Amino acid sequence: MKNSTSNINKKIDENISIKYTIIGVIVLILFWKLLSLRYKAIILPSPELTFMTIKNMIFSGEFWVDISYSFFRVGSGYLISLLVGSSIGIAMGLNEKINKLVKPLISTLQTIPNISWILLAIIWFGLNSKIVIFTIFISILPIFVINTEEGVKNTDHKLLEMAHIYDLSFWNTLTKIYFPSVKPYLNSAAVITIERAWKIGAMAELLSLDSGIGAGLYWARNNLETEYIFAWTLVLVFLGFFSSKLLKKIISMST
Repeated sequence: MKNSTSNINKKIDENISIKYTIIGVIVLILFWKLLSLRYKAIILPSPELTFMTIKNMIFSGEFWVDISYSFFRVGSGYLISLLVGSSIGIAMGLNEKINKLVKPLISTLQTIPNISWILLAIIWFGLNSKIVIFTIFISILPIFVINTEEGVKNTDHKLLEMAHIYDLSFWNTLTKIYFPSVKPYLNSAAVITIERAWKIGAMAELLSLDSGIGAGLYWARNNLETEYIFAWTLVLVFLGFFSSKLLKKIISMST
């Protein structure tokens, strides 16, 4: 009975949240429309011109090629960072010596701006997809490391004592006790970083490549096609938002 009531309340809250989101978007578009009436399209294109541009882009083959390139680069950098970051975080949480050795490096990585990594990647890898993959990987890595380490350190000590008493193997202790403790922290890091990965990827593409969403923004800027800048930006926002929502849905289904 309690679970049923809780589910109903949750659905009501979700519906209210969706309604407010829709209202917020409508208000934003109306404000955008009113503001666009005061300026030429090259300064601020109207919402209808922007959405028409998106429609034209969608029906062009080049659009989907750019999206697929960006999806591959963002997905690769994101997944590599997730795997490497969580592994380092687990090692830091389990071993204090590794923690003290690696923590200063992770703290340093947090302070280095994305643009520095992009410029270094151009020098190190040349003009190819490795620039984007590497920049995403190294930029979001500290978040995965820190959250995973926190999850390991906050593992219930009573469960660890029981594992010691029953002489559980290291692998069983890791998978049955540490992993469930780390999971919420890792889920949080995954949701936080997915939208950031799209933005970092677009920036890296803009500065280094001739394909992908970032390249679309680059050519729009060069040609002074402001409506295309707005269109590509909205596409990027949608992909980041959709990825985040999809990831949250997958996480909720797995818990």
